[in-house]
Amino acid sequence: MILSVLAFILLQKTVYGRWIATIGQSIRAARMAGIPIDGTRFVTYVICSVLAAVCGYLLASFSGGAALNMGSEYLLMSIAVVVIGGTAVAGGNSNVAGIWGASLFMFLVVSMLNTYGAGAGIRLIMTGLIIIAVIVVAGGRNPNQR
Repeated sequence: MILSVLAFILLQKTVYGRWIATIGQSIRAARMAGIPIDGTRFVTYVICSVLAAVCGYLLASFSGGAALNMGSEYLLMSIAVVVIGGTAVAGGNSNVAGIWGASLFMFLVVSMLNTYGAGAGIRLIMTGLIIIAVIVVAGGRNPNQR
């Protein structure tokens, strides 16, 4: 929760968060606005790497050891959570509260599939179908019309 609050504050309330959103929307416009693109992207990648390392450490601690492929099952799930949560995959928009909601939704979907005895393949297919459905629904929406 603390990391989520910090991420919300960083992305929504700081100049750095506005720089990230501007770079994600248009690098050309960000360059013309005088935003230090290379430095901002470097710092953003470093922050993402540190957070990924923390997640890997927590996952290894929780499971009692580390293996090279232990996070591979979470790859598609993390993409699904980001897409369902309303964060623009191409960049520019972030939604921390939406990520929490999407995480809970996907947790419920996976729990339901596990309860009914569905295998890993079925879970991956369902996750992919959910991603496609969200993209199709969001793609038909025009953000300029309200």
